[in-house]
Amino acid sequence: MIPATAVRCDTNESYVRIGFDRPPVNAFTVETLVELCDVIETFAEDARPLVLVGTGGVFSAGFDIKQDVSMETAMEHASRCLMAIQAHPTPIIAAVEGAAVGLGLLIATSADILVVSRAARVRMPEVSLGITSDVAPLRRYLPDPWIRRMCLLGDVFLAERLHLESAGAIVCDPGRAEETATAVLVAMTAIDTDFLKQTKRGLYR
Repeated sequence: MIPATAVRCDTNESYVRIGFDRPPVNAFTVETLVELCDVIETFAEDARPLVLVGTGGVFSAGFDIKQDVSMETAMEHASRCLMAIQAHPTPIIAAVEGAAVGLGLLIATSADILVVSRAARVRMPEVSLGITSDVAPLRRYLPDPWIRRMCLLGDVFLAERLHLESAGAIVCDPGRAEETATAVLVAMTAIDTDFLKQTKRGLYR
């Protein structure tokens, strides 16, 4: 286990589990984002895939707006984190329960495979907070009309309402996101790890 205060990392022979552990809603601070990036980059040479989960039944409520940092600093670290997830050599799966809000949703949709509870609540509240976000990760799973509605109104939606399955996400029953993601990870162990990395590189050229 890698020592961490808000990012818990556990490994086994099949995959690496990275858990967000900042109760009550796993909101990210600049320090937590640095921690997450460092953990992901630690496994850059590792052949195992990663799974991102939130502890306490919530994936993440996004950036902690109570933290006293400039918007530029917050966005810089958020962008670095999203890039680290997207550029990681092995597949990353996000297992979403409870809620994925703002940056939390962008992190989830930056993963190569999204596993989400049909009862999970998703939201992009930045417009009501005066924050501009890079919504490119959302386009991996959502059409533009949904993105406009989420980003311009800040409405909350249940995952099942967004028809994420039609975009390739795996939608599961509440309480089973991590279990479902684990099954996908175990299935990956039957695939040659070098070819898995090569295939991921080819997908994002």
